[in-house]
Amino acid sequence: MARPRTPKAKAALTGQSVVRRKKFESRIEPVVDDPLGDPPAFLKPAAAEAWEEFRRLMPWLNRSHRGITELASILQSRQAAGVLAVPGQTLLLRFLGSMGGTPAASRFAVVPEPENEDPAMRYFE
Repeated sequence: MARPRTPKAKAALTGQSVVRRKKFESRIEPVVDDPLGDPPAFLKPAAAEAWEEFRRLMPWLNRSHRGITELASILQSRQAAGVLAVPGQTLLLRFLGSMGGTPAASRFAVVPEPENEDPAMRYFE
C-alpha cells in the first residue's frame, strides 16, 4: 500500500516543502476559507457544547471538517455523560487525531501566527 501524500500545508510547517521543492511546488490543493460555523440544529445541547469546545480549542477547523466534527461532538457528549464504551472511545481518539486534536497531531495542524515584521527589514533600515 502506498504511503499517504503529505498535504502541502503540513509540508510547509515541517520544512519538507523547502527540502523537496520540486515535489511540492506543482501540487495544487483546495483552500477552504469558510469557518467551521455554528453547530447543526439536529445536535443535542450536550453535543452542541462539545462542538463549541472543539471550535474554541482547534481554530484551524473549517467548513470541510463539519462532518467529522459532528461525529466527534456526538461521541464527546456521550463520553462526558459516561455512557461511551471502549470502542467509542477508540473512535473518538481516532477522530481527534484526524482533526489535529491530540498532542501528537496538533503540531501538524496549528497554523503559525503571521509575522508583523519582515525580519530582513532590519538590514534595509
